[in-house]
Amino acid sequence: MQTTREHQGKNPRIEFTDGKIAEDHVLIVSNCTEQEDCRGITYDVISTNRPDRVKKGTACLADSKDLNSFEILGDAS
Repeated sequence: MQTTREHQGKNPRIEFTDGKIAEDHVLIVSNCTEQEDCRGITYDVISTNRPDRVKKGTACLADSKDLNSFEILGDAS
């Protein structure tokens, strides 16, 4: 899953490799070229299919390798 800095400030629906599905607000996209480990996103959770594990409004970090799909729903309002 490739994310770019153009995704910052957007609200995507993300499916993660562990089965979590969430609507989020992307805060920061890290796309360093030196190594794979530093690529990912920092995001605020808007909603999730696992509210028992992650609360709404929580800021989270995800590595690019943990993202299955990334669909932009809109800009932050």
